[in-house]
Amino acid sequence: MQSRPETQPPALQLDKVSRRFRAGQRVVSVIDGLDLRIEPAERVAVMGASGSGKSTLLNLAAGMDRPDEGRVEVLGEALEDLAEPALTQFRARHIGLVFQDFNLIDSLDVRENIALPLWLNGMDTESGRIAQLAETLGIASLLERMPDQLSGGEKQRVAIARALVHGPDLLLADEPTGSLDETAAARVLDLFDRVTDESGCALVLVTHNPEAAAFCDRRLDLRGGRLHSS
Repeated sequence: MQSRPETQPPALQLDKVSRRFRAGQRVVSVIDGLDLRIEPAERVAVMGASGSGKSTLLNLAAGMDRPDEGRVEVLGEALEDLAEPALTQFRARHIGLVFQDFNLIDSLDVRENIALPLWLNGMDTESGRIAQLAETLGIASLLERMPDQLSGGEKQRVAIARALVHGPDLLLADEPTGSLDETAAARVLDLFDRVTDESGCALVLVTHNPEAAAFCDRRLDLRGGRLHSS
């Protein structure tokens, strides 16, 4: 893990965060008073049983969901203090998201899907960054294809390229190797390793894959709405 100045704020900090959902007549507490601090360039794996709240945790960290209690900060910025569209702009600039269901835009080709964060940030879409990521991820030959022409593994690699293209400070990845074969998964983890080391981007990796978890600096298990070291 790359060392950073002590004065730099954490990439992600959750203080006493809780999130509850209503299920019929019951209120289910998915995240319960959770604390988490992740430094720049740190890689943290989050594991847990299906339904334990791992995706909810990522949504809270990205500001796509709001906690019922507690505080979520990214780079020292409290997300609950940001109203739309400032929150969307902050997320587009500083956070990279890899969704479990990919969330590609069907009306855009692969190149345009990857370029989306660059457009949102007014960045150069012809800088070569798209081609570089596509080559690294083995999807350079797919840039003109539409999402419905891709396999699940190809869609996943497009989603990863899109999450990294704008150089985020925080990468939140939900099962990013779940649809990949062993070779492609190793390529993705190698890319994450270089990105976190070279740019200082922090990584929160939700995974069921022990090998992916072992790549991280810390492994945490989400049980009973709280994180436990493992």
